[in-house]
Amino acid sequence: MTIEQIKEQLSNNFIGILAANKGFTLDKPSSDFGVDYQLKKAVPYVNPKGETRYLTDGNYLDIQLKSTTEDNITYTTNSIKYVLEAKNYNDLIERKSNGFAPLILILFILPADVATWVNMDASEIKLRRNAFWYYPPDGAVQTENGRTITIEIDKSNLLDADCFNNLHLKFFP
Repeated sequence: MTIEQIKEQLSNNFIGILAANKGFTLDKPSSDFGVDYQLKKAVPYVNPKGETRYLTDGNYLDIQLKSTTEDNITYTTNSIKYVLEAKNYNDLIERKSNGFAPLILILFILPADVATWVNMDASEIKLRRNAFWYYPPDGAVQTENGRTITIEIDKSNLLDADCFNNLHLKFFP
């Protein structure tokens, strides 16, 4: 596998673990229209026989997933800056301004040193570095630049164990 393919697979599995850990599903659309996954919350209900069943609640977030290494990030005190392809940025803006399901960007960041990406011992598996989510701020407009745009992601948008619950509540209070 290429390094890019490995980064992609690690990022896919990372968000899959976070989703499953809190009762969410990740569905991969069959066509690629700038959406890598749909995040859906599984909710229980009790049927007439008294059995608990699960359905997705109908409110979903679309996710655009990017993977990079920390040497491609600029860190500031409160944020990180990342150079995103203009087409991906414009997809985020278009989705926000036209009332579709929210589209968020998840940026998965690995260390620059490939040898430190994954480590394990008898009691744990470590996948190093972190991921952040980005949703365009109010008033953001599409870029006319044909190639790239630098986005700024607040460090408080760190993906953690409760991130998908928190994002679901943010968009579907």
